[in-house]
Amino acid sequence: MKANVRKLILPAFLLAILTSAVPASATGTAYTFNLLGPNTAEAPSGDFAGDTIRLTGSGSFDTAALTVEGSGSFRHIKADGSVFARGTWQATAFVSFTPYGGPSPGFQGGELAILVTLFPAGGAPVSGVPMTVLCDVGSPPPGVHEGTTLDGFTHKTGGLTLFHLA
Repeated sequence: MKANVRKLILPAFLLAILTSAVPASATGTAYTFNLLGPNTAEAPSGDFAGDTIRLTGSGSFDTAALTVEGSGSFRHIKADGSVFARGTWQATAFVSFTPYGGPSPGFQGGELAILVTLFPAGGAPVSGVPMTVLCDVGSPPPGVHEGTTLDGFTHKTGGLTLFHLA
């Protein structure tokens, strides 16, 4: 009996290992994304030069339907370390996605461009703000750096991201 069970389970187990180890190309259209830990970026110029944005969040998007859902929190920190603004963000529009592939459906790279609305605590919402989430897993072009940018906060200074085929 045990030998028969092993004959049935072992091939299924090996098949599961082999199929999860085969590199997956990003051929699906539905993805999820995560900002792993806070993602930070600095504003290199403009009114907020030297300030830092700290972002957390997650969401999902569909490249065929051109839709996105997502949300998280933000904190805008002035160069002197004081908090200028904090609040939440919500994805409002899908702009584009460039897939980089990856070793499995749950571990994909790419560059996602979306528009978000910021909801600062005690302030009016700010809509149409560009956000880019970039994961350098797979085959990214040379010079690509992992992280998230928001509007003028374009110099990525920390954080990890990840895409998953849904």
